[in-house]
Amino acid sequence: MVCILLREPFDLDTVFSLKNDQCVAVTSMELKLKEIEDAVPVVREVAFRTPTIRYESLDGDGPYLKMENLQRLGAFKIRGIWNYVSHLDKAQLARGLGISSTGNAGLALAWAARRLGVRCRVTVPEGADEWRVDLIRKQGAEIEYLSTTEIFKILEEETWRSSPLSFINPIGDPRIQAGVGTVGLEILAEVPDVGTVLVPVGGGDLAAGVAVAVKSRRPETKVLGVQAQGAAVLPEALRTGHAYRMKEPPRTIADNISTPLMLEGTASFLASHLDGCLTVSDDEIMQAIRRLAIEARTVAEPSGAAAFAAWISHHPKLDPPVVAIVSGGNVAPALLAKAIA
Repeated sequence: MVCILLREPFDLDTVFSLKNDQCVAVTSMELKLKEIEDAVPVVREVAFRTPTIRYESLDGDGPYLKMENLQRLGAFKIRGIWNYVSHLDKAQLARGLGISSTGNAGLALAWAARRLGVRCRVTVPEGADEWRVDLIRKQGAEIEYLSTTEIFKILEEETWRSSPLSFINPIGDPRIQAGVGTVGLEILAEVPDVGTVLVPVGGGDLAAGVAVAVKSRRPETKVLGVQAQGAAVLPEALRTGHAYRMKEPPRTIADNISTPLMLEGTASFLASHLDGCLTVSDDEIMQAIRRLAIEARTVAEPSGAAAFAAWISHHPKLDPPVVAIVSGGNVAPALLAKAIA
């Protein structure tokens, strides 16, 4: 386990070399508490207010678990996707909807498009988990396969803007961040004295939304991002406040937080809103999946178990009470069976 705290020195050997000249800056991000508050009734049209439960640890008081694995479609993504599509006009919807996704965002958009009666195309990386891709396909979406390199080139260079579809940029859109930020408001309502919130970080939208929601109302609460060690772009992005790209492809079972780069706007925003980050190994994630299944009797995907994995290894250093966001539960049956065996 590697712990990296914002603005404190850390060992650069824990991350890959930085090459800012390979990263294309995107529009700077802005998100206000009012945008999150305004998103609440929109999100509530389709999303559940998921429970926050106390995990009873054999080692003493455990964290609270924000159970987004029990959300509609099994992950938090529907909050942001629905808030986004609800702001599209008839002409934009008529063009159809598109997104690049490793799974949960694509599933949420496919569901939303089906509900709205419009076309949907989801671009997934080659080698994506076919179990999850099939969930998207069953919602009626068209599937397009591209290499991970091609997908992130589209996002970096923003060539998605020329798509004939109404393409949802899955990283850095304030409407998506406002929608998922409602998770933070619910945490405050359920654990008003929360000391630390642990948030899994892929593209960074959940962390951005939750950080704004929580810190706007309770600035003393620490909000920490959590990433898999094999895809740890956040530590360097927080240290510098700038875009960061891994030299090698990410290697982790936590595919929904497996991104090889942190874009400029997101890096700058998170550097000014997060209190730091923790990284977890795949073994620690598998242990967390197992403990959640056996001890908490709930199912989490690898990305969804990452925050709980961080609590397992670092809870003595965290300000209580701690809330770990279990962001999703769409785990392939074979992987779940391996984790609990």
